[in-house]
Amino acid sequence: MGNALKGMIAGFVATLILSGLMLLNSTMDLMPQINIVRMLANLGTLSATAPWMDHFIVGVVIWGLLFAVYDGVAARPAHWLKGIIVGMFAWLMMMVAFMPLAGAGFFGTKIAITALVGLLILHLVYGVVLGATYGFLGVWAPVKAAVNLPKEEVVITGPNPLTMNSADINDHLPSSSPSGKTVLIIFGCLGDSLRC
Repeated sequence: MGNALKGMIAGFVATLILSGLMLLNSTMDLMPQINIVRMLANLGTLSATAPWMDHFIVGVVIWGLLFAVYDGVAARPAHWLKGIIVGMFAWLMMMVAFMPLAGAGFFGTKIAITALVGLLILHLVYGVVLGATYGFLGVWAPVKAAVNLPKEEVVITGPNPLTMNSADINDHLPSSSPSGKTVLIIFGCLGDSLRC
């Protein structure tokens, strides 16, 4: 399984977990200010499913693929810790780019600090699940790399079975007969005509 596919699968699993936590939050009305889907819907005249699709596209495609790239260039730390780093980066991008567009101000200055901490916690959970799932997929379905083995020189002693010349068979023996050559020539020509 390639790194990009692992990243997208891990992003899908992490986005599912994050979406479940968001639904739990909206059902229990714990922190109504951190309803990301409502914020996406407020950006324009979007249908009810469009914000969820945007949420999954960002979580699966963008952050999943970026995690795969990050994992490819950084050998350390552990996958779950890389996930925390990606989760913090995603939160930072949300604070700088998404919050002003959603009307919450730069770094969410128009919403409560508890909502900002709640969003950070959600992004950290997303990152841990993303990294742990990616690491698990690496163990469960590792990337198969092509193996280039060194070429060995083949030394053929005696008659070469790949090129059947009459000289290779028995012409070096004193008792060889011309009829043997004739048979080899005929079968050689038949073999060549069948391959064409």
